[in-house]
Amino acid sequence: MSSEVPSRPAIAVLPELVKNQIAAGEVIERPASVVKELVENALDAGATRIHLDLEEGGVALIRIVDDGGGIAPAEIPLAFASHATSKLSDVADLDHIATLGFRGEALASIASVARCRMFSRLRTASLGASVEIEGGRLGEIRESGGPEGTRIEVRDLFFNTPARRRFLKTTATELGRCLDIVQRLALAQPSVGFVVTHDGRRAFEIEPAMDLRARVRRTFGAELADALAPVEARDGDTVLSGFVAPPRFARNDTTRQMWFLNGRPLRDKILSRVLKDAYRGFIVDGRQAVAFLSLSMDPAKVDVNVHPAKAEVRFRDERRMFGFLVASLRGAVSALDMATPGERMIDSAARRAASAPLARQFTLPAPAWELRPEPRPRELPVFVRESAPATAPESTPASTPETTPATTPATTPAALAAPLASPPGAAESRGSPVRGPLLQVGRTYILVANEDGFEIVDQHALHERLTLEDLKAELARGAVEVQRRLVPELVEVGGAAAELVEPHLESLARIGLLLARFGSGTIAVHGAPARFRRADPRALVHEVIAAVERTGAAPGAEDLLEEILHRTACRSSVMAGDELSELEMRALLARSREESNSQTCAHGRPTRVRFTLADLEKAFYRR
Repeated sequence: MSSEVPSRPAIAVLPELVKNQIAAGEVIERPASVVKELVENALDAGATRIHLDLEEGGVALIRIVDDGGGIAPAEIPLAFASHATSKLSDVADLDHIATLGFRGEALASIASVARCRMFSRLRTASLGASVEIEGGRLGEIRESGGPEGTRIEVRDLFFNTPARRRFLKTTATELGRCLDIVQRLALAQPSVGFVVTHDGRRAFEIEPAMDLRARVRRTFGAELADALAPVEARDGDTVLSGFVAPPRFARNDTTRQMWFLNGRPLRDKILSRVLKDAYRGFIVDGRQAVAFLSLSMDPAKVDVNVHPAKAEVRFRDERRMFGFLVASLRGAVSALDMATPGERMIDSAARRAASAPLARQFTLPAPAWELRPEPRPRELPVFVRESAPATAPESTPASTPETTPATTPATTPAALAAPLASPPGAAESRGSPVRGPLLQVGRTYILVANEDGFEIVDQHALHERLTLEDLKAELARGAVEVQRRLVPELVEVGGAAAELVEPHLESLARIGLLLARFGSGTIAVHGAPARFRRADPRALVHEVIAAVERTGAAPGAEDLLEEILHRTACRSSVMAGDELSELEMRALLARSREESNSQTCAHGRPTRVRFTLADLEKAFYRR
């Protein structure tokens, strides 16, 4: 019985059409991918006006017309050849790419999965040339008349790859993705005009003369555009510019978080992390900041050839770039007006009232005196404490445990009960003087009048921020005051968790957390920062463990502030439900005027809602 070796296909070079369709699978996913590649080609050709027509979300037709430099008739066949481009000539050019496109794959990939037609005319020529190409088969090039620039039509996308076409979404979804691409490119290229139509109706338009703020207004509305704060910073030849939005505009997604590098829109993980760190403490966890930021830098300092869609980059000096961006943006974010405007709340209430049943619109709340619970006993807030109670345990700085701390400066009732005048050295822009009587509502909110209306202050959110900033200041001075425990609190955490904590005990002590290993699986808590009025030893230990597990490294002082002190400051502050005297309310508000970062709590929630006289006039139909 003879055995035969099974036959196998011979190794062969793939046909050009197959190679292009494989490339199309990476580059051309949907109509938006075609729009991106064609608009980028138009921008690289020097276009100042780009007109885009779409039908059926771009599946039936994508037509783009530009006034760029055009293509010579002899070069048109090369435009549809794989890896043919005018933007690179040798390997060295990959180290300083300054154009949006550079691989020479786009037109070949598009033409392999669609029916295409191109007309192009050079600016110096009296006539142009046109060609048709279907499924990768190039037709005859013919001399034609037409305006300067290039016109490309892409019809019946994926007509010869029906499996790919079945993965496309609804017309509305595909149109939305196309518009998102154009909007990002329009914001990245402030000197170029764009017009987009869909099924014959105008869907988007930007004039060439519009600056970035005007383009944001046209794209996303006046409310956002008017609230944006400018950013300008420089590090050598790297320039950061653009706008950041107040935290109240934060979203659940990153669709309005836009970065542009040398005119190229990016969706880069490093840059997303930059914004997250810049807004840390100013925005609620899980929400995404809104920003429109442009980076201009030497192309040799960044590698854009790391992703087929060119959406991600790699910086040559990533550490320096990250530090520069976070520091510059955090300064701009901290200067934002973060108070919630009363106008938004009035409009929201009006919409709710309009949609509510008629009977509910006239239901009056019960009188406040009938709902008021009995006040619960509490400790005197630290911001009006004249001195430490005589029965309090010994309190010492973390660096010198045997020393008794001095009274915190300017914490006596006499010093804090007179906020009508500005504190020495305080900037007037940090807040208006507290005038007239104060009103505590629901033992949670403080109503205070100002020159142009009034503010409602969340006492817990405000005191939480002040507690955190005081801890940061003490840490910077190396003088964190520690409240030692007469008897250490033992917290069982298990052997593995105790092993995680033990290498970091010294760094934890520098911020006032005095922990020690006690046995194989127990941590002894000997002390905590004195500002933690309600320090829970068990919660502190578990938050330290969680911080070490998340970072996978020794938590430095800044890491601990972000991971631990934000949460512990919350429990160490005046709470919702604490009844404050007039003296305590004035002391809290006066202290907030000395702190520039008092507009949000440690978790990013606003500390105040501001109502202007205009808001009141609107609410009472006086305007």
